[in-house]
Amino acid sequence: MSGNTIRLSAPIHLVAAFAVGCAAAAGCGAAFASLMVARGLGLSAAGPLATAAICAGSFLGSWLLALLQKSRGLLWGGMLGILYAVTLLGLQLSNDSTPDTEQLVRLGLLVLMGALGGYAGMLCTGKKRHH
Repeated sequence: MSGNTIRLSAPIHLVAAFAVGCAAAAGCGAAFASLMVARGLGLSAAGPLATAAICAGSFLGSWLLALLQKSRGLLWGGMLGILYAVTLLGLQLSNDSTPDTEQLVRLGLLVLMGALGGYAGMLCTGKKRHH
């Protein structure tokens, strides 16, 4: 694959991975909401479960992006994690709400999970041994 093809496919891969990560986060969020109702969990469980859902989406999207790009998984994953964090921060700021320290830590966790997902994706793209 030529360098020009890789450069042109990167934005497409980024959008596709972002969409898959968002879908995974929505699915996890729905599953966690169902769990909250079934177990009678209170409102205090919503924050950690929502964080877990979006972190799962960030991890999965970054893993997919690293598989598609086949290079620099940690960098691509971190960038996708930053994209999720900026998106959520923008949504929060559009609702006239300012982030507190706990929310900033959660946004940092999104970036970390994105980088870890990218790294895991790179591990999957490594050369396979044939026995």
